[in-house]
Order: sequence, then C-alpha cells, then structure tokens
Amino acid sequence: MQKIINQILDVVFPIECIGCEKGGGWICEECARTVPINSSPCCLLCKTKTNYGEFCRKCKDNYNLNGVFIAGDYDNKIIKRGIKTLKYRFIYSISGELAKLLILFLEKQKEKAQFSEWIGQVEMPKDTPDILENFSNAIIMPVPLHKKRLKWRGFNQAEKLALPIAEHFNLRVDTENLQRIKNNKQQAKLKEKDRHKNISGIFSWEGVDLKGEYIILVDDVVTTGSTLEECAKILKKAGAIEVWGAVVAKG
Repeated sequence: MQKIINQILDVVFPIECIGCEKGGGWICEECARTVPINSSPCCLLCKTKTNYGEFCRKCKDNYNLNGVFIAGDYDNKIIKRGIKTLKYRFIYSISGELAKLLILFLEKQKEKAQFSEWIGQVEMPKDTPDILENFSNAIIMPVPLHKKRLKWRGFNQAEKLALPIAEHFNLRVDTENLQRIKNNKQQAKLKEKDRHKNISGIFSWEGVDLKGEYIILVDDVVTTGSTLEECAKILKKAGAIEVWGAVVAKG
C-alpha cells in the first residue's frame, strides 16, 4: 500500500532535487557534490577529535557503544531536508540517496584503516578499530521501531538506510531480532537530561548468541547517542565484541 501511495505521489508531485528543485531525482549530482562528508570524526561525548569516531580514552568506559560513524552534519541544508523528507513526509525512496552518503563515509574509513595498517607495519602502533579490520564479517542492524509506530509510518527509516549499505558491502543484515518492546516518547521532543530515562529498557534481543560478532547499528540521526547506547548494551549482553553506530548526520 505504501509503495502504491508513493507511486501516486510521484505522479502528482514529480520528484525534484531537494537542493535546487531540478527534476529527475531527490539529490542531483551537482548538489550531491556540495554535501561535505565528515572529515573530522570525534568522541560523541566530549567532542575530542578521534581517528574514526570512537569514544576517547576518558569517555569510553561510560559506554557499551564503541563509537559512531557519522557521515555528515544535520545543519547541512540538503541533509536536513533529506532526513525530514524521509521521516516526516514518509517518502522512503529518498533513503537510497541518504544511504549513499553513509556508504561513501564508510568507504573512506575503510581506506584510512587500510593505510593505518600499512603504516603500523612500518613505524607506528595500530590505531584501527577491530570492526574495520573485521568489516566483511560485520552484521548490519537498523535501530528498530516499535510495532505501533511502524504501523503508523509504514516503514522503518533506519531499515531503509541499512539495506543499501548491507547490499553495497555484501554484509549480513538482521532486521528482526533486535526489537523495540516499549513504545517510548520520541527522543527528539525531549530535553537531553530526559532522554536516557526515556530510552531505558525499551529494547530486547531475540536472536541467537552474538559471541564473536561485530555489529553496525544504522539510524538516521544521532544526538546524545542514548538510543544507540541502549541498543549496544543489549547487544553486548548477547555477546557482541564491538557495536558501532552508523548515522547519516549528527543532530
């Protein structure tokens, strides 16, 4: 039904670039080239610059989450419009364009990790996260929606982002076993001090033991990281070695 609705909308409201309104696609090539890819990863908590977006030495003990791969900035006009089009206009066909930003960022991180490995063999200690060394074995998981919100929206925007990433890198994807068991308030509507309490205990793992597995959690935006952290806590209890977030933008 959602697919039919989107097809009707495409006829009534032809697809136009969200940057320049040129017809033919949601983000034209010219506008896509203007979107800056994050070149300065940092610790999500204290904003100290880190190599890949991992938590710094001072902050990492506070988290089950190992770090967050952040492709861009929510303040960018095209990224903001793209995410709002996906989440609030319910046009999931734009998810492929947003996923391309994450794919490009992850490709750059992999290249940097390979170069770091080569340098490490020569003169420097290794600083590459294990998940990048074991990237081909990672499991892609979208942050789940509660079934009530999924029914209301018609799709999970995180899943729409996750599937192209898994396909591009030929990675396993699990969209079923990490479940949201409580329909909490939307994080975006809460103050930072209330977000941790709001998200506590709302996820469960219903799959097999994750011993030895590396997980990449996909979502659209990260702000405080509370949602990703709560997922990571559950996945680490299930045996995962490393859990990283991967998001289109930092809000």
